[in-house]
Amino acid sequence: MPNVHGIEFNANQSELVKDVVRELLKDGNCAVYAVPHMRPAGELRMASTPPLPGPKRQHGVFLRIRPGVNEATVVRPMNAKAGEPITKLTKFSRPELLDVIRVWREQTMPESGGEAMSSDALPTREQERG
Repeated sequence: MPNVHGIEFNANQSELVKDVVRELLKDGNCAVYAVPHMRPAGELRMASTPPLPGPKRQHGVFLRIRPGVNEATVVRPMNAKAGEPITKLTKFSRPELLDVIRVWREQTMPESGGEAMSSDALPTREQERG
């Protein structure tokens, strides 16, 4: 069985998974890693990486791919809204699935610290009372 970033996929699945990973890596600012201890056969994940130099940290997992019996299974991230929760990766679904995965990537992007804690977004005690 061919190995894709530490996870074993069937021969027909591995090429499709490699193609999807290559396309998404071309977009930049993301990393791919394996989660081999997931049952039954592990999981391949892609996550956004911060554009700042420094230690490598992944934030916002936007893609999860699991090996299957006939096709690889793509699982929608919990905080993404577009697409189906579980999709089979086939040569026919790959182009449309790539577009959906790019939407998932934007939907799972972590908020930057400055924007999330802006004073306009949080109500003050005076606003709550009045």
